[in-house]
Amino acid sequence: MNGRFSKFSPFHVDPEKIEKTFSLTAEDFVPANDEEKAAMEEKHKSVSYWRDAWRRFRSNTVSMVALVIFIICLLFAFLGPALIPYSYDDQYRTSQKMGPFEYSKGEELIKSIADSCDGFYATALRAGSITALNKGNYFIKDKGKIYAFTLDGALEKSVIVLRRDDKDPLIIVKEDDIKNGSWSKYEAISYTDTAAEDAMKLELSTGVFPHVFGTDSAGRDLMARTMYGTRVSIIIGVMAAIIVLIIGATYGAISGLSGGKVDFVMMRIVELIYSIPEVLVVLLLQVVLKDPLTEWFSSSSSGFVKAMSSLGSGIISIFITFALLYWVTMARIVRGQVLQLKQQEYVTAATALGASNGRIIRRHLLPNCVGSVVITTCLQIPSAIFLESFLSFLGLGVSAPMASLGSLCSDALETIQLYPYRLIFPGIVLTIVILTLNLIGDGLRDSLDPRLKK
Repeated sequence: MNGRFSKFSPFHVDPEKIEKTFSLTAEDFVPANDEEKAAMEEKHKSVSYWRDAWRRFRSNTVSMVALVIFIICLLFAFLGPALIPYSYDDQYRTSQKMGPFEYSKGEELIKSIADSCDGFYATALRAGSITALNKGNYFIKDKGKIYAFTLDGALEKSVIVLRRDDKDPLIIVKEDDIKNGSWSKYEAISYTDTAAEDAMKLELSTGVFPHVFGTDSAGRDLMARTMYGTRVSIIIGVMAAIIVLIIGATYGAISGLSGGKVDFVMMRIVELIYSIPEVLVVLLLQVVLKDPLTEWFSSSSSGFVKAMSSLGSGIISIFITFALLYWVTMARIVRGQVLQLKQQEYVTAATALGASNGRIIRRHLLPNCVGSVVITTCLQIPSAIFLESFLSFLGLGVSAPMASLGSLCSDALETIQLYPYRLIFPGIVLTIVILTLNLIGDGLRDSLDPRLKK
């Protein structure tokens, strides 16, 4: 064939066919009709990584139910205290050791007259170890009108009643004079519409809010303390998880990207930290830091420092323990991900273009580890809550009068035979919070892991 293909060769191409194939006519430029356009349309819209993860998370019924219940717990902890008239540290002398939805004798009397007046202020519902109103200037503001008056002596076991349409709209009724929802005698209060500069405002009530979970031996409302305790436990868990995330992700990414001797030394440090008992570290930190932290709390005027002082030095020790010990699991997970990702072409390209290791970690490695990082962080929250509750149960957590779920369970243990509800309510809330967070973490693991796509 003299080095050329014959027309019968399988490699022979007819020039006429080539010209016919690549020649264009006016018919080739006719606009497509609706049917042709519809045939070219995308049958399924493309979805992003997070939207696809949310779709798969929603299909997990157990995790969705857990998410709804956890949101209810968040509303209970953060919105609930604003809806009840009690606080975690308010003590009511006449309402000690009461069961759920139980009223004291003074509260029963006041509750009986609530419907017969426009508002009242009862000394029996006054928080504190001393329920009496001292002599001095006071004022009540109702519908834009001010009732200013002066008490010449201390007022106790009495109710200041407001009835707008009466001849004497503001009166004082003694608790002993209240019978069957009415009173036999009263003392009218002379008032003015201008309050003195040193006058204290009295907030009127229209009813007696029940102690839904009962009260403790100090007269503190258990539902309010459970709400605040849930808030404290969740905040501690989230803060500890953030500390673990920042330290562990940074350490693991540096170790995995560096490799060689640097990786070897850093991983040996991780193994050394794994062998340290965390409870022992918390105890040592409390002994070492107690006096310096107490002095710092008392000398500082910062609002953040005051908020931390209300939690106590034990919580600071827990945060430091998490910063020292609990990031190692996160570091190992991120390191394993980075060891796989740094072999990818885009990392090689970034290195060839002169990108620094810090930029490669921030822009390429950690964003591609986000699934594992999110899962580990979410599962770290219930672990932190459990550790805080355990330490508070041992008396190493939050300081009184601040409460956490663990400290509430510890306080209730002494009277569990007489008042079991004091342990049941915070115990149930603690169980629900930890269980729902674990189920949410399992759902995130299933939805964010690309190997588990359905």
